[in-house]
Amino acid sequence: MEDFSAISVFVRVVEAKSFSAAAQHLEMTPSGVSRAISRLEENLGARLFFRSTRSLRLTDDGSAFYARCKEILADLTEATEALGYARTKPAGKLKVAASSAVGRAALIPNLAEFERRFPDIRLEMTMCDFPFDLNEEGFDCAIRMGELADSSLIARKIGHFSNVLCASPGYLGRHGTPSTIEELRQHKTVNFVHPSTGKPSQWQFDTPGGRVSVDVDAHMLINDGESVIQAAIAGLGIIQAPHCLAACALEKGMLEIIMTDTISTGSNLWIVYPQKRHLSARVQAFIEWTSELFQRTSEPQCKIVEQQQAELMKMQKMAMPAVAKVA
Repeated sequence: MEDFSAISVFVRVVEAKSFSAAAQHLEMTPSGVSRAISRLEENLGARLFFRSTRSLRLTDDGSAFYARCKEILADLTEATEALGYARTKPAGKLKVAASSAVGRAALIPNLAEFERRFPDIRLEMTMCDFPFDLNEEGFDCAIRMGELADSSLIARKIGHFSNVLCASPGYLGRHGTPSTIEELRQHKTVNFVHPSTGKPSQWQFDTPGGRVSVDVDAHMLINDGESVIQAAIAGLGIIQAPHCLAACALEKGMLEIIMTDTISTGSNLWIVYPQKRHLSARVQAFIEWTSELFQRTSEPQCKIVEQQQAELMKMQKMAMPAVAKVA
């Protein structure tokens, strides 16, 4: 079809539900819109609308053609954005879904950084703790954790959960710091309860003898991950939580990691999005930013500190001048 612009006119007429409204949006005359539609119908050899003085309705052929045209125009827009991604600033509305815990504890505290980097993206976030269809709900992407069910979505790993034991400095000052699993059993603990099953989380520990799973006799049970972290900050007990969720509290000194030699690697963290030939610049920007964010916060802080200290000591040794032996 030579006149591709007629497809845009057709889609606008369907969405505006009238030739005159579409003409106003397209800055055309109603007669110009009518001629474009008639030319399109002639080229296709099919009638797209039932026209009357009072109504405008799609034919069956028109309905099927509209669905395909809408997809084509969306792909064209995304292809254009993707082509210019390196040269232009991503802009427009971005609809993202995440679990409540990930959203509140990991994303929102860092969104100021995202806005500084991408000021023209208008983020619309939905906190949701149950599965849903991204396509049906109109989401651009979602952050999910653990094992993914088979689906038509594209999944990209952006990090993992390193499970850390932590508590507030106030709690540790009053009750001491356990160094073994047996000592931990003598302390107050706050545990997460899975909302879908009602079962408390089983704590995992990596030891020289392998992975150890422990059923904790918790002093307090809470079915919201962010609330578990807030309980620990309030000094109510020791928790085991994904490092990326506790990272902000750890960074601010509101929590401290304990028993650093038992940190266990937990579930993977994913960003998922519908299968499309071209990703919009907005989605690409969000994927890149979340990948950087969770790569920083997935690694336990204590390991980072140990690596930094080891590198510093290595550099200091290399910088030390050789001392000549004196006979």
